[in-house]
Amino acid sequence: MNRKSLIACLAILGCVSVTSVAVQAQEKSEPTVEQSKENIRDLEKGDRAPAKFQRPDAALKDWSKRGLKEPSKEAQWVKINDKYVMVQTTNGQITEIVPVTK
Repeated sequence: MNRKSLIACLAILGCVSVTSVAVQAQEKSEPTVEQSKENIRDLEKGDRAPAKFQRPDAALKDWSKRGLKEPSKEAQWVKINDKYVMVQTTNGQITEIVPVTK
C-alpha cells in the first residue's frame, strides 16, 4: 500500500470514529385514547352496564343504609355518576335506576 492511500484511510477512519451516530426514538405505533371516568353516556333501564360495574368489587355493600331495596339474585347495586344502578352480574343488564339523594 502506498503512503498516500494509507494516510487517506487513516483520515477517513479518524473522522468516522469521532462522529457521533444520531439516535432517533421510536414513535408509538398507534395513539391510544383512554375513556374518561366521567364520560359514561346516560344509561337507561334495559341497557348493558360497562363491564367494570359487573365485578363484585364495584358492588355497594351498604345498599340498605342508602335506602335501596335488596338486590335480586345475581344482581348488585353500583354507583354510576349520580345514580344508583342495579346491574345483573351475569349479563350486565340494568334492571333499576335510582337517583342519588343528598
